[in-house]
This record gives sequence, structure tokens and C-alpha cells, in this order.
Amino acid sequence: MQNEVLAGRFRITALLGSGGMGQVWAAEDERMRRDVAVKVVHPQYGAGEAEVRDRFEREVQLAARLTHQNIVTVHDWGEVLVGGRQTLYLVMELVDGVSLDKRFKGPAPAPWPLAVGWGAQIAQALHAAHRKGVVHRDIKPANVLQTPDGTLKVLDFGIAKFLGDTVGARKLTAPGVLLGTPAYMSPEQIDAIGPVDRRSDLYSLGCLLYHAVTGSPPFGGDSQWSVVLKHKQETPTPPSRRAPGIPAALNGLIMGLLEKHPEDRPFDAAAVHETLMTILVSRALAAPGGGILDMAGLGHGTSLVGQFVRTARAQAERLLTEAQEEAARIVLEAEELKAEATRAAKLTVEKVRQELDVLVRRTEDLDVAIDRISAPMSEEDYYQVFKMSIDGMYPTADQLANAVEATYGTRLPLDDALGMVLRFTNRHTAELQEDHIA
Repeated sequence: MQNEVLAGRFRITALLGSGGMGQVWAAEDERMRRDVAVKVVHPQYGAGEAEVRDRFEREVQLAARLTHQNIVTVHDWGEVLVGGRQTLYLVMELVDGVSLDKRFKGPAPAPWPLAVGWGAQIAQALHAAHRKGVVHRDIKPANVLQTPDGTLKVLDFGIAKFLGDTVGARKLTAPGVLLGTPAYMSPEQIDAIGPVDRRSDLYSLGCLLYHAVTGSPPFGGDSQWSVVLKHKQETPTPPSRRAPGIPAALNGLIMGLLEKHPEDRPFDAAAVHETLMTILVSRALAAPGGGILDMAGLGHGTSLVGQFVRTARAQAERLLTEAQEEAARIVLEAEELKAEATRAAKLTVEKVRQELDVLVRRTEDLDVAIDRISAPMSEEDYYQVFKMSIDGMYPTADQLANAVEATYGTRLPLDDALGMVLRFTNRHTAELQEDHIA
């Protein structure tokens, strides 16, 4: 493919490397006058088929939305004829750097502060991707590039999902063959049951951090299946037992990332990044003179200073936002409490007013009753009681006496009551007749 021009603008210049999914070439974007990298996907993944092409385009478009200093930028995609077969390709930022897997092949594990700085940068990249709904699915040292100034860049966002979906749709692998990197695969990726979400990337990050500080991944074995079974069934040896000098907080974080169940891992990449930066800050404060520049070792202090500045700024902005939201919430609650207090006060005043009205009425009734008891009872008073006692028939002398006592508190002698009944009966009958005649 050397010297071939793709899409009329990307001139292939040199082969950078090859792997299971295809080849990576250096190229020149003649339109934009910049160097780029072109990843040519192996033809077995179905280039030329509309469904595969649409799937590739969809994943590349999602990856192209990711703009972050720790993510390799995606520029374009297309198809090219290679060996008589249509082949998909991806155009991305050309990074001057080496992959972490080459760093991991050194004679000794990385100093833990350097590993923590790596983890913090990868966590930032994951957080930026996860916020836009993009899950990497293949976080491993080979997919992380380190530039000369110590900046890490994660590549191949979207590619692992495209390959997984294509393999699943076309059944390109034989039974029992894994698609992925067993040393860094989460248990849920191995089962292929249930959702593979951001927490799967966190598990892979935990494997990478474990490898960085101890010199090897959490699980090894004679075959890929022996490794993946350990991911599903075994608890890894705590990294602090293989690297005794690492902080307890780092050991705890890595073990938390390697929990078998996604819900038991840290909530998101932002939480992981904050924990890692806290570990670095603690080390910096404990080191002589602050120790920021030599904290990572191997001359990568400048990169970590930038990390500190960016993290401090992000944390300050987050705290300011949280404070503003809390202030707004307090004001809202205060207004609601004020309104509720006003409503309660109005209800209380109305209730007191009603109770006072009742008390006044009762007092007035009592005054009337007292007046009635105090004043001598007239014949007319007894007659009014007599009329109120009529219930279908005229009351007896005893009933009249009881009614008088109930009304005025005075007991009427039975003989008097009997005389009154006779008089009042005649009177009431006459009144009824007069009303009838009228």
C-alpha cells in the first residue's frame, strides 16, 4: 500500500505495525497538510457489505466525537481495495510515542507514583468517553501510547465494539475462541451475558494498574481459557503482597476495580481519577520540598504538574458548581418554609377565630340561661316549654315537669304541672282552631 493515496488525500508513507485486526500505516493528509495514522481493517471483517460498513461508520462517528488530550483523535474513515477485496480503514491522529506494553516489558515494574500518574490519565480519557456513551471494551497497555512529555493517549475507541458486533453477526470465530485480550478482560466480557458498560473498562484499568505496579497482570495461565476462568472465579493476590511499597489506598483501589460484580467496583472513572490524584497529592505532601517533580520518577514530573493543575481546576469548578447548587437549594427550601409557615399561621389564626366565635356563642347562651334562671318564670315561659315538648301528642304532667327542669334548672311541682297541662292543652287546641279558621 505504500505511496497509495486513499480518498484522494491520504498518501500512505510507511507501515507502523500490524495485529489481529489489521495494519497501521503512517500517512500524509495532503489536504490538511498534516501527518496521520491509517488503520486498515482486515478484510475478514466484512468490508463491502452494507451492514458492516454502516456499523463501522456508526462506531467511528461516535469515536470522532471524543475530543480529549488523553484520547487519540479520529479524523475520517473509508474503504479501499486491498488484494482485490474491499477493506475498511480508519484515519486518526498520528502520535509520536510508544505503547505502554513496551514500557511494561522492562526489567522491573514501574515506580508506583508513575503507574498512578498513568492510571489517572487513562481514567480521565475513560471519563470523557463514558460521558458521551462510548465504552472502550479493550483497555490494555498496547492501546495506550505515551508521548515524550509523558502524556498518555488511549486509542481504538469504538473499534472493539465494531469487531465484537461484527464477529457476533458473522460468526467469524470458531467456538471457544475469545475476541479480546484475556489478561485484561472483565468477567462480564467473558460471559457475553448482560450489558458491558463503563464498569467493564474500569476492571480492565484495574488489570493494567496491577500489571504496572507488580510487573505482571493479576492472572496468568497456560492458555487463554485458564486465564479467563481465573478472572471469573479467583480473587487476585493483593498487589501490595507482590509490591510491598505501594500505598494502602492504591492497593485498595486496585482490588476494588477488580471486583467480580460490576456494581461492587467504583462508580465511574471520575471517582477513580480523583482517588488516584489524592494518592499522588498525599505522596507529594509527604516528600521533601513537596516532591512534585520527582514524584513520578524517570523525568515525567512536568506531565504530572499539568495533571495537578488540571485536576485542581476541575475540582475547584466542581466545588463551585456544587456550592452554587447548594445555595440555590437552600434559598428554595427557605422560600418553601416561609410559604408553609405563612399558610400555617393563617390556618392557626382562622382556627383561633373560629374557636373564639364558638366561645362567644356559648357565653351568650350561658348569659341567656342565667337570665332565665335568675328571673321569675312566667306562665308564658311554661307554655313555651309545653309547646316545645309536643311530639305528636301533648306531654303529661311529669313530662312537662322534666322539660321545665331541663330548660330552666327549676323543678316544677307535679300538681302545678298537672294544672298547666290542662290549661295549656286547651289553649293550644284553641290556637290551632283559630289558625285553621284563618
